[in-house]
Amino acid sequence: MTETKRLQGTVCVVTGAARGIGWAIAERLGREGGRIAAWDVSERRLKPAVDELCGLGIDARAFVCDVRRRDAVAAAMAQVELAFGAPVGVLVNNAVWARFGPLADIDEEMVDRTLAVGLKALMWTLQAAVPQMRRRGGGSVINLSSTSALHPVSDAIAYAAMKGGVLGLTRAAAVELASDRIRVNSVIPGMVGTPASKAQFDAPTLAAREAAMPLGRFGRPEDIAAAVAYLASDDAAYVHGTELMVDGGWTVGIQ
Repeated sequence: MTETKRLQGTVCVVTGAARGIGWAIAERLGREGGRIAAWDVSERRLKPAVDELCGLGIDARAFVCDVRRRDAVAAAMAQVELAFGAPVGVLVNNAVWARFGPLADIDEEMVDRTLAVGLKALMWTLQAAVPQMRRRGGGSVINLSSTSALHPVSDAIAYAAMKGGVLGLTRAAAVELASDRIRVNSVIPGMVGTPASKAQFDAPTLAAREAAMPLGRFGRPEDIAAAVAYLASDDAAYVHGTELMVDGGWTVGIQ
């Protein structure tokens, strides 16, 4: 990758940054010159993840935060500005909690947690970040959705509902925040070959799904990170309220 430094000096908040796609996003934004506020609910996972980012020469700091809690999000966002001495310019809502199973097995706790982490939390992060972005003259918000929002698979009703809500929230926020020069977009990943994603399937099913991909492979975390970096940067200065599909052609191949 050619390091373009498109985000030089920009304070970037990435939720769910301790591993997987979130860590890849934090790394890419950091290599682009961003100053990374890495958020995660797990201090045990977050500290070594941030240490690794710092080892790559990235200006990264850890913020332990349960994004389900509005008060915790507001406090963490204020701490970010104090720590970096500058307002937030990029917000990436990546944190998610998901459990899969048939309709008959869905219970209230599962639905509540899925929606709290993956959807309600976006309202709290927006509420906390937008005043800082207004003071800096604008910013960019990128919300992570999923192809499940548009083309659901079996046993994913709660997850699909939550990710569909992310798309609706993104469009509504884009309408409301355009006059503040705050761009709001979503990225729609397809199947990404993280350990957590692969654990949902047995080996034969996994191999069959990968073979069916038009590009012949599952996505990699860095594929999603590259799309996020584009939307965060001024290269996407006229991109607003859109949904960027990053799925290796899977959705266009659906019959």
